[in-house]
Amino acid sequence: MAKVGLVGFFGWGNYGDEIFRMVWERSLGSIHETTVLNDLTQNPYFSRPAKEVAAGVDAIVIGGGDLVIPNKISPLYWNRAWLAKPIFISGIGVPRWVKVEDDHVMERLRNFFQHPNVKYISTRDAESAEWIREKLRPRIPVLHHADLAYANFYPPARKFQNPTVGINVRTHSANADPKVLLDTCQRLQAEGFDIANVVMGTGKTRAADLEVAESFPLKGQQIYESETVDDISATIGGLDTLISNKFHGTVVATTYQVGSVVLSATSKSQNLYRRLGRAPLLSGPNDESMYEKVKLARMPYSPDALKLMRMEAFEGVHSVAHAINQHV
Repeated sequence: MAKVGLVGFFGWGNYGDEIFRMVWERSLGSIHETTVLNDLTQNPYFSRPAKEVAAGVDAIVIGGGDLVIPNKISPLYWNRAWLAKPIFISGIGVPRWVKVEDDHVMERLRNFFQHPNVKYISTRDAESAEWIREKLRPRIPVLHHADLAYANFYPPARKFQNPTVGINVRTHSANADPKVLLDTCQRLQAEGFDIANVVMGTGKTRAADLEVAESFPLKGQQIYESETVDDISATIGGLDTLISNKFHGTVVATTYQVGSVVLSATSKSQNLYRRLGRAPLLSGPNDESMYEKVKLARMPYSPDALKLMRMEAFEGVHSVAHAINQHV
């Protein structure tokens, strides 16, 4: 049994990243010992030298999430100390809305990705894979598959007493004008829907996003929050429709076949909805057609498209486990 170090945005309580951690702990953890390498949630992220941290594991898995940022490099993700061990980069994304490239950062990323100890690279979409091939030119193939959250096992959906539309507001969107979302929610309430303001985070993220949810000026909203990722997922699964600022709120909604309107139409959301044939549901906080898109979100998903996403994600996880077994 190998000891596998996990590197990602783990410990802050961000919903999608905690799902990634669950995926690794449930999959790799069934055949190897897994441990999250960072023990601090602020720079320098480790209470002892990173070289000592790396020395305590046999292999390192980095991912998923938008960890490749062309104008900023994190000593958590792309620490040179990790290069002493076999490295498996899995399910990462490139935030392609970041248009400015820092030459020093790009050179650091290039040196990391081209290192001979990097044994495996995969991304969560074809667009990120294309960017890495072109910009970083690694020595090994760059694979791509559906987001790793599709490889998670989700609990049964929550049972709501009344038809319920979920919303998600977060610290990232706290300064956005709530007028359109507020109007949309009030129109839905007039139709008989309850509005569930779902806090999609635990720990630090939960505390910060809960403040934003409580300040959303909608009378009669019901706030749902929990320190358990599975509770949050079950709540999403019980909704009739979701209006989400968080990418993984939408990803998880799709696994339950709950329609989701995307308020933060970043490149990862655009890539996902193109694949699922749901691009008309991309929206934004000032989109005057938001209410109509909530109605449109009730169109059924393609079962084959969702099966393919799940199959790809499970295959991606299996490929990492297989690669680790080959090199450790």
